[in-house]
Amino acid sequence: MNINPPSIAKPRCIGVLINPLSGRVRRQQARMCRLIHRLPRARVAQVRTPAEVETAIASWALMENDLLVVVGGDGTLQAALTSLLQTPGAKVPKVFIVPAGTTNMSANAIGLRGSPLRAIKALTRWLTHDDHTAREKPTAVLQVSDSHTRRAQCGLFFGAGSIVTGVRYFHERVRPTGLKGLAGPLTAFVRMLLALFSRTASHLLPTVNAPITVNGTTREAPWLLVLATTLDKLLLGSTPFWGAEHQPMRLTAIAQAPARLCRALPAVLRGRPSAAMRQDPGYLSHNAQHASIDHLHEYLLDGEIFPVTGTLEIKASPPVRFITL
Repeated sequence: MNINPPSIAKPRCIGVLINPLSGRVRRQQARMCRLIHRLPRARVAQVRTPAEVETAIASWALMENDLLVVVGGDGTLQAALTSLLQTPGAKVPKVFIVPAGTTNMSANAIGLRGSPLRAIKALTRWLTHDDHTAREKPTAVLQVSDSHTRRAQCGLFFGAGSIVTGVRYFHERVRPTGLKGLAGPLTAFVRMLLALFSRTASHLLPTVNAPITVNGTTREAPWLLVLATTLDKLLLGSTPFWGAEHQPMRLTAIAQAPARLCRALPAVLRGRPSAAMRQDPGYLSHNAQHASIDHLHEYLLDGEIFPVTGTLEIKASPPVRFITL
């Protein structure tokens, strides 16, 4: 017998953040705004900076049965999550993402794909008709802070090491070429992969000598990359984690020049390492609630780069209820 999931109550109030600087918003802003202003009970704010995001969310005082709509990319969502989760125990509204950025990795992993116009139309149908297609997808959020900074940054994908270099390469060398959509990030990704096979790897793929403590064990190495996420998959559907623990945060680190890295890369990206890789100290992958990293100078969170001034703490928040349609 088929049992349908329970329908979700319609929100009492709706707050809509729209970032006019996001890639897809710039190209379709007039049409998007017309559709957004048809949403019932919606208050709309155009936001360009994290400070503007925080001001808008604070002014709305949304409660747990309300809805926050984020029209933008991964960075806009990161700023919104940071604002929502600043106060421990605060009532967090449901969140609906309109994927209007460049990569939209977070939205895609949560289950929100397609054009932003289609997403807004689907949201309107749910809010104005007897539509039972909406579902909640509870997902924990990473809360990242260091010992010298009280304010935590919140997001869904954390990176350190060569990942930061790759993002800088994209912004400085690829984005100015005008490549649209996933073509730009994919170009940067392929460039980093090619560096693994070249003599310039040490320049293009610098390491970080950082002790990582996870699940009570500390391991130090010259890490080529460190990543953590609460998402099920990343760019291109990759799943580079293979921890066995039943915890919300997935953390993977790969040291510089571990055994057979180039040959093992496809298995790493699929989260299916060989038995030899599991025994190799150059590969680390665990699921956890909390982790700490020392000696970092910077990190990446949902495409945004932040400085570090002390021991970095990463923990998983209580689940945020994302709406999918």
